[in-house]
Amino acid sequence: MRIDSQLRALRSDMAPQRHAQVALEAARDSWAEGPAGAVLAELEGFGKAGSLDDYPALGALFAEEWRAAGLIGDLVDSLLPALQEHPLGQVPLRHQYKDGLTVLQLAQRGRAALTLITYEEMDQEQASACFTGGERYEAVLAGAADVRELELLSETEGKAAIDCRTRRVVAGEGMRCQGFAHTRQVTRVFGRLVVLRLSRTEERPPETRQYSLGDGRLLHRASGCRAESQREMATALLGRMGRKDAAPLLADLSREGSAHIRWQTLRECLALDAASGFAALWRIAADPEDELSAPAGALRAQLLEAHPQLAKIEEATCPA
Repeated sequence: MRIDSQLRALRSDMAPQRHAQVALEAARDSWAEGPAGAVLAELEGFGKAGSLDDYPALGALFAEEWRAAGLIGDLVDSLLPALQEHPLGQVPLRHQYKDGLTVLQLAQRGRAALTLITYEEMDQEQASACFTGGERYEAVLAGAADVRELELLSETEGKAAIDCRTRRVVAGEGMRCQGFAHTRQVTRVFGRLVVLRLSRTEERPPETRQYSLGDGRLLHRASGCRAESQREMATALLGRMGRKDAAPLLADLSREGSAHIRWQTLRECLALDAASGFAALWRIAADPEDELSAPAGALRAQLLEAHPQLAKIEEATCPA
């Protein structure tokens, strides 16, 4: 196998790698503390509270088309000299690439993030749409694309009415999505599309829902909270491992979090240990103020009909 001489040199001596990383981090910090200083200072505040109108430097990125391009131009001017000197260095910004989509996170402060996104040429109609909530403000820096804008009009019994329209965006234009009922999809890109995005998640992210665009059917739902998603995966893992010793903990956790994660926790608790799970189910069903009281009561009735012996657990749990 052929190994380039530069790579061979780096393998034999770690010092140049450290020097390259220090140089690139200094270049990033020079941009963040210099040309981008005012914007990133306001990103800190926007990540906590307020509307975009409260932050003039941040808002100008999406109100005056040259501002966003200037911000990215300053970043390139800071990083390129360091990359030319250290071509094998790692740019110290979070990034990812998948299926023609490149994402470079410039900064994150609290619930707000500033991201540079590139879409490669493509023409693809999507059969479904995800509604996730939050806010997104986008400035098109280069290229052109067809964008489908969707609005969730109503939801009933696992189906949704969705309004959609398609428009073409070009460099200098902006896009905006606010609230759970609005989202958008890039369906066709001419050449390449480059977008600067400002996003902010909600303090309590709503549940993510995916609907079929053909008939409005609900295809998938998931917690919008990263911590709850992690908890759901951990709970499911305990269930698959058969960890009955975790049932009392799951019973306690069935009182905490959103309705979705509480219900999932309760299901795993019931599967692991009928006594702990049914006692937790009874407590929820018996509380009229609990938003899960009705479904818990219905499940309780079904279980008692199928397994009458569970009534003994209820008798032992009831404070009367």
